[in-house]
Amino acid sequence: MIEKRYSTSNAITGVLFLVATIFLLFWLAKSIFTILAFLAPALLIAAVIIDYHSVVNYGKWLFNQLRFNTLNGILYTILTVVGFPAVSLFLFGKSLFRRKMKALEKSYVEQREGVYTDYEIVDDNVTPLELPPLEKRNPAAKDDYEQLFD
Repeated sequence: MIEKRYSTSNAITGVLFLVATIFLLFWLAKSIFTILAFLAPALLIAAVIIDYHSVVNYGKWLFNQLRFNTLNGILYTILTVVGFPAVSLFLFGKSLFRRKMKALEKSYVEQREGVYTDYEIVDDNVTPLELPPLEKRNPAAKDDYEQLFD
């Protein structure tokens, strides 16, 4: 019977690689969160300027969570305070999305109500394309493929 022996250096290398990867991901997340922490007030102000309804609706949602489901409301409020940079980024993105959707809705309504886009006049001096007449096929002469559908 043949016994396979595994070296411990492979296991140690794998564990070290796993620890290094986790450390790198933690450092990357911490860096991004630090940058967001500095940008959070500006992002929140920009979200209010772009579309204040998204911020107001988020506040109403938090208040309703506190009123109807107090435990979840307290948890969401604590997470909002702790994750303020992420929440402000979320509200900024939501405001941009709502502004884009309003612009698309406005263009749709304008097209539907008769406000047309600009067009280009084509010259009438262009000669029409002349095509040869179509050949009429004998309906009785069918190939193997057409016979499948009879």
